[in-house]
Amino acid sequence: MECAEPECTRRAVVELHIPWAANKHVCAPHARVLGRQDGVVADPDPDSGSELTGS
Repeated sequence: MECAEPECTRRAVVELHIPWAANKHVCAPHARVLGRQDGVVADPDPDSGSELTGS
């Protein structure tokens, strides 16, 4: 699955649970930024280890 952010073609590796909107599946870089908002919970895909750590 691709990242839900516009014009991003990376693989989605995190599901963001957003209280004021629908949940989003996003790539690791977008999860780092968007997950900093109050109330957002990032739920990483356990099968995407190397993509989350960048190794």
